[in-house]
Amino acid sequence: MRSVRWSKEARDAQRDWLDYLESQDRRLTDRALAESEALSLRIGNRPFAYRPSRWTGLREASLLRWHKVLVFQVLEAEVLILSLYDARQDLTRVQPKPEAN
Repeated sequence: MRSVRWSKEARDAQRDWLDYLESQDRRLTDRALAESEALSLRIGNRPFAYRPSRWTGLREASLLRWHKVLVFQVLEAEVLILSLYDARQDLTRVQPKPEAN
């Protein structure tokens, strides 16, 4: 099992999404947070069970109920979640940014 780390960009996107949901209904926020964190842990357990990404060298997993896509990179000792995108947006116009070391 690899550890899972969220990049700043991915956490910021998650926070923006959760803030939006909180303005709609607090219960949605709790459920969305639980589901996104649970998916990230499953990714750490079996990162290659998820599909190759449209971006070279990356993989992605979906939160289908929420129309969200987690883009991640599998490293030797960890999985790095790079981005959280809305699947309904034009994904050809975005590019996950590697975390600066």
